[in-house]
Amino acid sequence: MKPKRNSYVASAPIGVMVLVVALGGVSVLPNYARADDELQKARGEAGRVWYDQYCRPCHGPGGAPGTAVYPDNKQPVDLRVYVQRHGGEFPAGDWLTVVFGPQPGHTHHTDIWEKIRTQRQMPAPSGDAVARGIVASIADYVMSVQTKPEPPK
Repeated sequence: MKPKRNSYVASAPIGVMVLVVALGGVSVLPNYARADDELQKARGEAGRVWYDQYCRPCHGPGGAPGTAVYPDNKQPVDLRVYVQRHGGEFPAGDWLTVVFGPQPGHTHHTDIWEKIRTQRQMPAPSGDAVARGIVASIADYVMSVQTKPEPPK
């Protein structure tokens, strides 16, 4: 008579393999998160360079108020509270309108948009693609300089 095998012992190697794969997967996930954080940080740094060149003259260093004011109330624009001012969400649609709208740059930033496009010295549509990338990296920078809202008292 053949000895009966314990099913728990027979399934142990499979359980160990599942555990190893699961633990290995967990250790890989933080690497992806770190890589994403590093990419976001790099995009923000690139955006800072472009921001300093194209936006700082009006919006001030680091998004702090410069000479730019809101047209409706003439208050200084503080890009450090841009997200907070828009209900806690980055208004990506506003930025996308600047670069992907029917007339890219057809806003109060039209002259800056044209400067970005023409200084890259690339014919359209390549020049537009490069300019859109610059504006996207500036948006990444603006997101990186946001101040945390103060907790309610």
